[in-house]
Amino acid sequence: MAEAVPFQHRTDEHTLSRIAHQVAEYRWPRTPEGAGWALGADPETMRYLVQRWRDGFNWRLEEAKLNERPHFQARVGDLRLHFVHQRAAQSNERLPVLLMHGWPGCYLEYLEVADRLVAAGHDVVIASLPGAGHSDTPAKLMGPRAMAGLMHALMTEVLAYPRYLAHGADWGSILAGWLGFDHPQACAGVHMTMVSPRFVAGAASAPEEQQWLGAFRERFEDDGAYFRLQTSRPLTAGYLLNDNPVGLLAWMLEKFAAWGDPAEADKSAVFQAPARADQLLRNVMLYLVTGTAATATWIYRGLATEGPPGYPGGQRVEVPVALAATRDPMFVLPPRSLVEKAYRVTRWTELPRGGHFPGYEAPDLLSEDIRAFADSLGVHSEAGRSLYSTPLSHPS
Repeated sequence: MAEAVPFQHRTDEHTLSRIAHQVAEYRWPRTPEGAGWALGADPETMRYLVQRWRDGFNWRLEEAKLNERPHFQARVGDLRLHFVHQRAAQSNERLPVLLMHGWPGCYLEYLEVADRLVAAGHDVVIASLPGAGHSDTPAKLMGPRAMAGLMHALMTEVLAYPRYLAHGADWGSILAGWLGFDHPQACAGVHMTMVSPRFVAGAASAPEEQQWLGAFRERFEDDGAYFRLQTSRPLTAGYLLNDNPVGLLAWMLEKFAAWGDPAEADKSAVFQAPARADQLLRNVMLYLVTGTAATATWIYRGLATEGPPGYPGGQRVEVPVALAATRDPMFVLPPRSLVEKAYRVTRWTELPRGGHFPGYEAPDLLSEDIRAFADSLGVHSEAGRSLYSTPLSHPS
């Protein structure tokens, strides 16, 4: 069995000094008057964030807070995977929960969700995807199905859990689906906040389903430039983003704003609030200090290496699947009739707030829905408790 080795964030001073210098000396491009958000990242909000980054944000303090949590790395196959492993204070039979992020998010978006699930009695594993954060980058392109296989090995071989619940948002949703499809003997249920259009578009037949698909294609025509670039020319995107802190901030800010809860209509006010600004800066900094701004996008091209869209032979995920429908304005969930062609849906919840990143935007609602789904499964797990001498969890 591979060993889980304790890990801590330790960014070298040269890296931090270099980032600070690049932020302070950034040469601003010209922007047209009144550009706002219509042309991309809002110039006024960008200037606010850069000023806060320079004068009010301290990565060393953030790093110290992160290191209060139980971080580990473990070799799975050829890669070392980073994960946070928080465990319930008392041994019990509740299902452990695997939380998986997407892009441009990272493991940080699940920290509050994990705290709430641990308080409810669940062991929780928050994994960094290969190529993102402190997980190793694959030597070759890797798609979500292969990544899901690594996550399964992490849960069952490294952590010795015979059964687990898989949750994902964005790419994490796709990984969660593959876990349910490829490993139904261990994945007791799949909880998702997104259904990839690639997995259901070909089955759209009813008028409501066709209407959803047409509306998505219209939105994607306007908002899909990031996807086309990161899928077709990931190296070019990497050269642009990997050593350009302000450029990476703009690239990510635009998506966090565009895909957020539409109820937060004034995006400038949202991201010029100190707490939300720092949340975004932490997310950006994690990619910068780990040098993974480029490699985290390889999954887009990696998807194309795994064959035609969808599950093989028109099959579907047969383990119980729960959908938490957020107010995501871009990846609106398909009609349930269409989703059920690819997934055995047993739970469908309309969340009253939160967009594409509910771990950041509505951790209370997301964690409660995961907990309720886990309770509904009636499946328990007791293994995975003997790896450490004492429980590890976020200090209260």
